[in-house]
Amino acid sequence: MNALTENRTETRKRIFHFISTYGAIIGMISILILFQLIDKRFMRPSNLVGVLNSSSILIVMSIAMMIVMSVRGIDLSVAQVADAAGVIAAMLIINKQPIWVAVAAAIGFGLLIGLVNGFLMSYLGIPAIIGTLGMMFVIRSVELTLTNGAQPQILFTLPPKVTSGFFKIGQGSIGPVPMLIVICFVIAVVMYLVKDRSILGRHMDAVQGNVRTSFLSSVSIRKVFGASFVISGLLASFAGIMLVSRSGNAVPRGVETYLTDCFVAVYIGTLVSKGRKFNLVGTVIGALFVGLLSNFFTLQSLGPAAKNIFNGVFIITAVTLGTIRQKRKN
Repeated sequence: MNALTENRTETRKRIFHFISTYGAIIGMISILILFQLIDKRFMRPSNLVGVLNSSSILIVMSIAMMIVMSVRGIDLSVAQVADAAGVIAAMLIINKQPIWVAVAAAIGFGLLIGLVNGFLMSYLGIPAIIGTLGMMFVIRSVELTLTNGAQPQILFTLPPKVTSGFFKIGQGSIGPVPMLIVICFVIAVVMYLVKDRSILGRHMDAVQGNVRTSFLSSVSIRKVFGASFVISGLLASFAGIMLVSRSGNAVPRGVETYLTDCFVAVYIGTLVSKGRKFNLVGTVIGALFVGLLSNFFTLQSLGPAAKNIFNGVFIITAVTLGTIRQKRKN
């Protein structure tokens, strides 16, 4: 009888371990298969390339969010930085500034905000959720002031000789591969090297694992925490430039909807990782999955409410599984 009970207990443990390890992946694949059964257009190569192209911007922003969250922080200003960087680039081009000046100014803006966020959160001790929320409102107010109350900055009506160089970023291609996908791939590879193959990345993992142990191991927690915000600001500015170049116009507050998608992508990334940790590969997979969800709902002419239901379910699932795993360890 005892042997039978032990076998049942062991079987339950194995089933629970399998579900907790592979359940999310199986669930995601099942959803994609269901979408294909509902709409045969979903898995067409042309549609998948389009999803990958449009998801490139979300991938870059999600990586930015993941970097900060991997050191126990959060950056609520990431979408607003991307938004403002795109507006700055568009305004400068409209005012007949060289393309390189517009791009450099947008990137410089992202770097500046990252440095300010890093200083406020790392050295002044302001809680990240409060500090970045405040920064989000500050950037939004400045942006609305510069654009006279959210006036769109339209580029696609300008002469091609003025915008052609800038539009190559978001609308050009290298051979058959869209430029956005190439840029996204390069950024992802660079950030993988930073996160998984550099001293800074190892220190980030240490902080994510245990702050006190990291401190006792002589890890400069303030510098690591601050560096994550600098990286986030830079990546957000890249995303803003990519989006405006792709769309041909910059609409103030037009990127704010990406913030929720970034959270979902990062948390899905923890579901597909073995240790339930924030990681780059999982975040990229999560962003692609969010892009596929959005694409399916677009094909079905469904509004954002349907997507938000899925977003909420995946965030709750990720947090729940993480909590269960932590309790099992304890």
